[in-house]
Amino acid sequence: MKRNRFLIVGQPNSGKSSLINALIGAKVIISNYPGTTVEITSGKRMIDGFEVEFSDTPGIYSISDRSEEEKVTEVVLFKEKIGGAIVICDATSLERSFYMVLQILEAGIPTIVALNFVEEAERKGIEINFEKLEEIFSSPVIAINPLTGRGIDELLDNVVKSAGKPEKSFKIGYDDHIEYAIDRVSREVKGDLSKRFVALRVLEEDEDFYKYLKDKDVIEKIGHVKEKHQNITKDIAVTRFGTASFIAENATRIVSLRKERRIENAVDGIVLNKVWGPVVTIVFFIIMFGAILFLGGLIQEFLMGLTERAVSFLGQGEQSAIVIVLGQGLTGLAVGVSIALPYIFLFYLLIGFVEDTGLLTRFVINTERITSKAGLPGKSFIPLALGIGCTVPAIRATRVLSSKKQQFHAVSFFAFIPCSSRIAIIMGIVGFFGGVSLAFYVYATLVIIGITFAFLLKKIFKAKAEPLILELPSYRKPIVKNVFTKSWIRMKDFIYIVMPLLVVFGVIYGILSVTGFTEIIIQPFSFITSWLGLPARTIIPLVFGFLQKDLTGAMLLSVLGSNISQVLTPLQIYTFGVASSVGIPCIIALGMLIKEFGFKKGIFLTLLLNLYGVLVAGLIWRIVEAVKNIF
Repeated sequence: MKRNRFLIVGQPNSGKSSLINALIGAKVIISNYPGTTVEITSGKRMIDGFEVEFSDTPGIYSISDRSEEEKVTEVVLFKEKIGGAIVICDATSLERSFYMVLQILEAGIPTIVALNFVEEAERKGIEINFEKLEEIFSSPVIAINPLTGRGIDELLDNVVKSAGKPEKSFKIGYDDHIEYAIDRVSREVKGDLSKRFVALRVLEEDEDFYKYLKDKDVIEKIGHVKEKHQNITKDIAVTRFGTASFIAENATRIVSLRKERRIENAVDGIVLNKVWGPVVTIVFFIIMFGAILFLGGLIQEFLMGLTERAVSFLGQGEQSAIVIVLGQGLTGLAVGVSIALPYIFLFYLLIGFVEDTGLLTRFVINTERITSKAGLPGKSFIPLALGIGCTVPAIRATRVLSSKKQQFHAVSFFAFIPCSSRIAIIMGIVGFFGGVSLAFYVYATLVIIGITFAFLLKKIFKAKAEPLILELPSYRKPIVKNVFTKSWIRMKDFIYIVMPLLVVFGVIYGILSVTGFTEIIIQPFSFITSWLGLPARTIIPLVFGFLQKDLTGAMLLSVLGSNISQVLTPLQIYTFGVASSVGIPCIIALGMLIKEFGFKKGIFLTLLLNLYGVLVAGLIWRIVEAVKNIF
């Protein structure tokens, strides 16, 4: 059976993830590239007896070695065995997308150009001549829409036809001095890669390509070219950009705007307004979290009824040690299903919907107007927005910031941004057992103490805000199938990793209870629960919650029983919600902190932020209790 591998290459937000989902479905494997934290998504598909592995490389704007993502893409393209590349381009901005197309074509890699968002381009009044582009590139150029399936069959046919076949030589004409340098360096190139391309990468000062030179002194021998080109790297890039722009201009035609585009402009006039934009954003998220709380509560109530009957059935009869231990394991699983799952799934579903409409980017811009007051760099809101889903990838995403100081500053704010697991605590525990208003009080507390902490850090770091440069995607009609697929991919870790952990840690707690070790664990930490005004046994969900935040709700119900509101007062439920929501959320996030900033800084920040959360929660409890006693 024939096998081959095709890479999907493209810029961020070009639709690469949607394309790989359309090609191979949700059955993808996500793995870190060896020696890096960059993720590669891969999956296989049979096409007429031909097995093709598709790999989705990280989003990049060009092939260079400036960022880790670019380095990984460069390695996969030029150092691993592949049959070709699918370069996905944004049809609404061809000149920017074509820069990378030209780089890959210059490397002699079999290439298929897939133009996404063609419908949006047409709404903007852009008509594209596909035949002309195919003639220029000497490669297939296909209009696709991964969400509707447009062009996918044609794309797969071309994958089989072009796999491993050498493309016609594509050549950009540089000026005479650069062409002389390319020719001179090419004579010293060894290996199977295109000699001209290697020469270009050497002239662009990509040191990874120096090893292909038989005589590395050739770089010095063409030093006189520098007299005409003080920055030859820049001049090569300028020529390539000019060529990309020329091709885009000659293969497109501008026609009058459609009515839909005029409506989009009118909507942007409100959503991006300096006054109304932030108001719309805040109101939207209040409504969104309110909907999650309401719908999640209904689902939780239904599921808790089912799971309580299952757990009570196991508890009938003689309560042997084995039955108690198994019962705790089942309780952990039941709580995960009934409390965490409804809220996490609804959250990812709604976020996926907002993301696909194009609104999420606009909300990011509006919120950045507020956070910039705290001295956060504009780019920092990208990882901060990711933190709403999961803190771990959000910590890694701070690499978009220019310095470790800025990255460390931004990471400290993750203590106040509830990830999906903490959202499940606030809504599934605080909201369900304490009421809707209590859940919003927790959110309001996170905002207030987060802003307070932000201004303290601004004084310490003396941070200055930088402008946020972000592309605005066009408004799109979400495809239900795509939203559900993305939600499932994001939910997979919870189903396959967290659910088993809930059972394992439930069993561990059962063993501790049966053997009497629970009290031994509780006693040293009693000062924490005393400060928080909580029963001593609540230290167990707080400690287990740090290992994995999704364990918090399960362990709380294991410790206190299924009716929390009869054991804790509303104020205690609120205090528990704040104490378990503020801080670096789990041991996995701590590991990522240590990896990014070192052991000392990672431990220090984690201890500081978790201590801050406990202090604030306990202080609020004491203030409210004091006020109640007065009145």
